[in-house]
Amino acid sequence: MTTETVKFSSLFTPEQVICHLEGLTCEQLIRRLIQLIGAANRSLNVADIQQLVLRRERCGLTLVRPDIAVIHVRVKGIDKLRIAVATSRGGLSCTVAQGPAGCAAAELSPVRLIVLMLAPLDDPAGYLRGISALAQSCQRAAFVDQLLSFDDPQKVWRLFDEANHHLPAYVKARDMMRTDFPQLHDTDTLSTAIDMFCRLGVSELPVIDTDGDLVGIVTEDELIRVCLPEYITWMEDLSPILNFEPFAQILRQESGLPVLEIMLFAERYATVDEDSPAIQVAKVMLRRDVREVYVLRDKSLVGVITIQDFIHKVLRS
Repeated sequence: MTTETVKFSSLFTPEQVICHLEGLTCEQLIRRLIQLIGAANRSLNVADIQQLVLRRERCGLTLVRPDIAVIHVRVKGIDKLRIAVATSRGGLSCTVAQGPAGCAAAELSPVRLIVLMLAPLDDPAGYLRGISALAQSCQRAAFVDQLLSFDDPQKVWRLFDEANHHLPAYVKARDMMRTDFPQLHDTDTLSTAIDMFCRLGVSELPVIDTDGDLVGIVTEDELIRVCLPEYITWMEDLSPILNFEPFAQILRQESGLPVLEIMLFAERYATVDEDSPAIQVAKVMLRRDVREVYVLRDKSLVGVITIQDFIHKVLRS
């Protein structure tokens, strides 16, 4: 993995910028952007790359914010990250994956800044570092509005160049985490937890307090343990509970039983700081034998990384 300092604006030139693309589909936009990169890299097989990107469009699209989309894929034949940029005042319609498992598409709000990133096939961190640098550039409130005001690709490139942001030396936990994840509050009841488990199909839910600090988690396993006390697991004759009598007791209590009473505490789940190297996440998952790692800023919960997220982003995106 390369850790050299790379300026974001060095990854493209004004020739890889299109201003005010309007009325195109996401597929048409992708073809245009790939052609721009291909024109500057004659050794690339543009047709093959188009097919690869279009096949992975839904699984390879990341929102930096609601109006900024990155389409990314790893391809053969390039030695470093290469990008192309398009702006759209009216916004273009794209789709985004709901999650890495099925990559089911959902319609986005119109995006005004679209960046295509092609990364070397053997560089798992390339596009993640690129997205991190792009996000830094776009943090300034008026940055995208300025980009949209330009009709000249040279001015678009120069604004990125003047922002002077570099790809980070390594991927951090915050570059991989999900920020839109379900969570419980410490004032919620067991009834709310059960409803969320059934509706969302998750295996565990973090619990936060009024300050947004992570105070524990509730898991499906722990829910079953509450319903079936340990002594029941040692019973040879299950005839007294064949109709789920212990579960009936929980159903009678669920609306008044606080999640705090079945919550697991710090020794039962794993956390990392948002600035931790992302590789630390894999180490924590293995050492702690967990499938989710919670990302903290001080004590506040700011993100979640699942083992599916990690595999998807490092080995396939």
